Amino acid sequence: MKHIFSALAALMMTGTLFAASGINYDGNTLELNNAFTRSECGTMKKNVMPETSGLACSRTTPGYLWAHGDENTGDKRKIVALKPDGTLAMTVNITTKNSNRDDWEDIATGRWGDKNYVFVGAIGDNDLAFKDQYYIYYFEEPAISSGSVTVTAAEICFGYPDNKAHNTETLMYDNIEQMFYIADKVDGGICHLYKLPFRTDYGTGVQKLTEVCALGNGNVFNLCTGGDITPDGQWMAIKNKAYILLWQRQGNESLSVTATRRPQQIAAYQEEKQGEALAWADSTTFYTTSDQKKDIPIYKYVRGGNSGSGEDTIPPVVPSIDSTLKAIHEVVLTNGYYAYINEGETVIRGWYLSGTESPGVKSHKVSEGAKWAQNGNQVTVTALDGSSTSYTIDIQAVTPVQYTNKTIVFDGSESSWVKGAYGFDSTKKWRFSKTDDDYSREIAGKTHVEFFLPACDTVVLTSMSSKERDVNFYINGTAVGGKTKLLIAGTALPVLQSAPFMLTVASAQSSGDGGIASLRMSRRQSTGTENTQGEEVRYTKILRGHQILILRGGKTYTLTGQEIR
Repeated sequence: MKHIFSALAALMMTGTLFAASGINYDGNTLELNNAFTRSECGTMKKNVMPETSGLACSRTTPGYLWAHGDENTGDKRKIVALKPDGTLAMTVNITTKNSNRDDWEDIATGRWGDKNYVFVGAIGDNDLAFKDQYYIYYFEEPAISSGSVTVTAAEICFGYPDNKAHNTETLMYDNIEQMFYIADKVDGGICHLYKLPFRTDYGTGVQKLTEVCALGNGNVFNLCTGGDITPDGQWMAIKNKAYILLWQRQGNESLSVTATRRPQQIAAYQEEKQGEALAWADSTTFYTTSDQKKDIPIYKYVRGGNSGSGEDTIPPVVPSIDSTLKAIHEVVLTNGYYAYINEGETVIRGWYLSGTESPGVKSHKVSEGAKWAQNGNQVTVTALDGSSTSYTIDIQAVTPVQYTNKTIVFDGSESSWVKGAYGFDSTKKWRFSKTDDDYSREIAGKTHVEFFLPACDTVVLTSMSSKERDVNFYINGTAVGGKTKLLIAGTALPVLQSAPFMLTVASAQSSGDGGIASLRMSRRQSTGTENTQGEEVRYTKILRGHQILILRGGKTYTLTGQEIR
C-alpha cells in the first residue's frame, strides 16, 4: 500500500495523474489527451516581468522565450527574452508611430517570407471601450544576446465583424496560412475564433476580422486567456485558467476548418491562478505561466518521450488550400466582371454576355510579394516564400433572362442568369459581402452580384437585409452614378439599354453583408395610349429622382400603379 501511495504521489508531482473524462465542450464530453507530461522548469521573477500576460518562443534564437506584462505604458512598453528557467537575457523596448494602446494581452512569433517576426497584441478591453481600436504591433525578431535594444513596431489596427467591442487575450499566428487567429474572452457566454491575414501594407485603416466559429457552448470553456500554434502549423492550443484544448490540423487544411472539429483536452494541465500564457517551442513542447504580482513557476509540457529541447527550427512553410486562395485578391475581366474562386478549388470563374466577345483578364491583385504568371487560361501564382499554386481560368457565356414586367422574387432558380461568388442563400437571397479592402473575403468577386438582363429602361432592385445597404451600380463594367442606397422598398435604377447587358451590384459597405431579394424590369415609352373601359387615355412616363412616374389623366402614378397625391 505504501508503494501505491508513493506512486500516486509521483504521478501527481509530474502531472500525469489524469481525470477519467474531459469537460462538456459542446454538449459532448471531450476526449482526454494523455500524451503530455508536466514539469516545473523555472521561475518568472516579479522583478523581471511582473504580471506576465503573454509568452512566445523565439524563432531567431531557439531555446529562448519572449514575455510581456500587463502594464504597457511609458518604460513598461517592452518585452523580455528569457531562458526557460526564467533567467533574463535581453530587453526590447518598443515604440510605435500612430497609437499607444496599452493592455497588451498576448504575443506570438512567426515567419513572413524569409524573416521571423514578433507580434504583440494590444487586444485587451475589459471595459469594452475600444471598438475598432485593437492593434497588432509587429517587428522583425532580433537575435537574442544581452542588454537592451529599442525597436519601432509597425501596427495593424483591427475591429470585429459585428462592429462591437470585444475583450480578447489570445493572439496566435499560423505559419502555413500567414494568418492571425484571435479568440475573444467572454465571461458567461460563448467565445469565438476570428482570423485576419498578415500583410505589411495594410496602412492606417481599420481591418475587419472574419469570424471562424464558436469555441464550445460557453457553459464550461469560456474566458479564453491564451493560445498558440506550433511552428509547423499542425497543432493549435487554446487555454483558459482551468483547461487547455488541443486541435490537430488534418493535412494542409485551413485552421478555419480544423477549429470547427471537436478538440481534445490536455489531461496533464493543472489550473494556474490567472493562467494567461502559452507558447509552443516545437510540435512536442509548450510552456505556460501565470499573471501574478509575485514570483511564479514556469511549466513545461512535453508530448511522449521527446526530450522537448525547444530548439527545433521552423520547417519550410507549405501553403494550405486556404492560404493559396488568399494569394489572389482580385481578378477583373475586360468586360468588368469580377471573377472569383470557390474555397477549396483552384479555378478562377468568370462570365460574359452571350453573343459578345469572350473577355480576357484586365487586371489582378495578388498578395504582397507574390508574382502572377499567365499562359493562356493557366495562371501560376508564386508566393513570397517561393511556393506556387496553379489556377485554371474558366470563363463561360450567359444567356440573359427573358424580359418580363413582373417582379422576380429570387428563390435560386435564376442562377442561370444571376452570378455571384456566394451563390444563392435562402436567408440573404443573392448575397454580397462588405467591401474588402482588407481582402478578408479571399477575393474581391465576393463583393459583387451580376445580373444578365435583356434590353430595358429601368431596373428596380430590393434589399433583403433589415437595413438599407450601400452599393455601386455598373453597366457592362462602367459605373453608373455614385454610391446608392439599396432599399427594402426598392431602388429604381434607370439603365436605358437597347440591347442585352450585364448589371453589376457591388457592395459599398464598410461592414456587414447584404443581399438582393427581387428584381423588376420595365420598358419606357415617352408617350402612349391605354384602353380604359373602351376609351383611349394618353399617358406619359417621366424620370424623377431615379424613379419612373406615369402621368395619366392629370394624375401621377408610380410604376406599380400607386397614385401619388
